[in-house]
Amino acid sequence: MIGLIGISYKSAPLEIREKYSFTEESNLLFLQQLQIDPDLIGSVVLSTCNRIEVYFHYKKCCSDKAYDAIFRNLEFFKKSPAEERKYFYSFEGDEATEHLFRVVSGLESLILGEDQIVTQVKGCFKVSLDNDLSSSVLTRMFNKAFEAGKRVRTETAINQGSASISSAAVELLFKHVPDIQQKTITLIGTGVMGELAAVNLVKKECTSIFITNRTYNKAVEMAEKHAVTAFEMEKIDAILPQSDVVMVATGAQSHIITKEMLEPFIHQRKEKQLYMDLSVPRNISTKITELPNIELFAVDDLQEIVKETQSKRKEAVAEAMEIIRLVKHEFNDWLCALELTPAILNIKKNIHDINAGELEGFLKINGITDNEMISRYADHISNKYARLFIRNLKHVTENGKQREYINVVNRLFELNEKNGQ
Repeated sequence: MIGLIGISYKSAPLEIREKYSFTEESNLLFLQQLQIDPDLIGSVVLSTCNRIEVYFHYKKCCSDKAYDAIFRNLEFFKKSPAEERKYFYSFEGDEATEHLFRVVSGLESLILGEDQIVTQVKGCFKVSLDNDLSSSVLTRMFNKAFEAGKRVRTETAINQGSASISSAAVELLFKHVPDIQQKTITLIGTGVMGELAAVNLVKKECTSIFITNRTYNKAVEMAEKHAVTAFEMEKIDAILPQSDVVMVATGAQSHIITKEMLEPFIHQRKEKQLYMDLSVPRNISTKITELPNIELFAVDDLQEIVKETQSKRKEAVAEAMEIIRLVKHEFNDWLCALELTPAILNIKKNIHDINAGELEGFLKINGITDNEMISRYADHISNKYARLFIRNLKHVTENGKQREYINVVNRLFELNEKNGQ
């Protein structure tokens, strides 16, 4: 079976989601932990600022057993209580496939149709693929999802006037700091989200922008690209007092900015400081709001900006879903044909074994030591009947769609599938 468990901005608040986020390193460790389960064929973990999802391919079993196994592994890995399962959603089979296609197409994103999700999914899928932890079925499903996402974006207006989390964050900044062009802005993080933020700030004619990153060379490279100023992370304590706006978008698993860092200077500042945390888990301690003249926003605070852009793209959703249905149908046809493979192979083997055994007995009983023509004729008849059975099997099962008929054929020929799908 194909299934998934997930948690997103739709099902859980940020303080719950951040507990389950994965770095690339922890992603791989968790995937390797899952592989200990002998019934698991493959898995992929998707972790972004707005969702954490575990896609899995399990051998044939009841779905409850598969879901429980994934949950127990996740709870053990994250040291989280079983009570938090209530925040998760789960899908299997066709629903799981459609959900992934919707995710990659941007239909499940906070900002409808945003492009950044494609890069994020590809990165997470690569971790599984490069370490041989996916399966042929999951690999096919993800590749078809990328195909669906590309078609949705090129054949519909789903990302017309495209926005991203970063651009929405910049819009929110402008709402709360109208004269932001005259303000000093500090940006921490040079990943995709950080660079998009820099691009949008420069487009808004912000000129006093300082950029840093844990790897200083990356900060320098991005600063030169966008004509802003880079500084070393170690100098953050000297930069913060000068900053009017601080935006953080990194993959750090702990707080980069704390209340203790701001206390030495915040009381001397006359103007308000605004902090924007685009990271999951959060990189800015919420305790900074206990200080005066501090305003803090996080990913979930972008909803008000998102509402203004959603209506422009909703008209394209119906077209997007039609594309998703078509690509999903192609994947399901492939999956159904795959279901037939064990039965086809076993039909051929069964008939071949009968032919070989009966031919040997026939030649022995009749005292025939060698007769090439008899052997060739026996092979001809065997292959003919095998092709006939296989053709009828495909017809009766609608190329694998009618699973119950495959089971009848397996019982009829006393065939046993060794690998459940």
